[in-house]
Amino acid sequence: MRFCVTIEFRPPPIETRQTILIIGILIVLAAAGLAQRLGWPPAIRLASKWHQMKPTVLAYLRRSPGTFVYLAILTITTWVLVGSSDEVTNLLLREHSTSLEQLRIDPVKVLFRSAFWTPGYEFLAWAVLFALILAPAEYWLGTRRWASVFALGHILATLGSVTTLWFAIRYGWADKSLQGAVDVGVSYGFAAVAAVFTFRLPPRWRWPWALGTVLIGLGGLLLGQSFTDVGHMIAIGVGFACYPFTRGIAVRSRKATPIWAVESLSER
Repeated sequence: MRFCVTIEFRPPPIETRQTILIIGILIVLAAAGLAQRLGWPPAIRLASKWHQMKPTVLAYLRRSPGTFVYLAILTITTWVLVGSSDEVTNLLLREHSTSLEQLRIDPVKVLFRSAFWTPGYEFLAWAVLFALILAPAEYWLGTRRWASVFALGHILATLGSVTTLWFAIRYGWADKSLQGAVDVGVSYGFAAVAAVFTFRLPPRWRWPWALGTVLIGLGGLLLGQSFTDVGHMIAIGVGFACYPFTRGIAVRSRKATPIWAVESLSER
């Protein structure tokens, strides 16, 4: 005869999970430091590799301050979302969303704040894309022009997408409940910067990059058919329209350097 005992697993509270994660990170760092002090060959090789790469990494960070400050803020807000209950997460996202409801209440606030929140599961992908595209775009354009392109893409795409949604609801093509639909994130601004980045590439890569950017936007629109997909297409168009931002003398001079090079950090 077999006896079966059912045990219900309950995950620990969110605060406990955060504490466990922090303790785990500290243990790993302490173990790495101890391994290096004890002369463990893999740890020594890893430390040596880091010391070789450190100047390059720091130079890459210094030349695109806006990108990495922005990424640091997203890290904090993502940590808040990951460490919050589902109810609190939904409340935070709805409060900072550029939904029709929130735009009626305080449009300026939500247009600004909505760009600093992104679902937790997307963060790592955005961190990679920031480093590979936003950072070199900022160095090429200069921080002010880069921020202007990002802001124009974010604002105009948001206004265009909610206008589309308003018309859809008004004429019965969409449910009225979508007035409170959550719309936050960095994708509109990123799409605009990715589009203008076309003009940073060597001539032979510009048309493939531009075509790929447009096809990704169209693919999302045809498959998703949501108001946010409309926003992404608008943001891509805004990015291409920002071509005049690339015509400055300083911008053109930085175009002569390799895209991901960090050897020459000229003044902006």
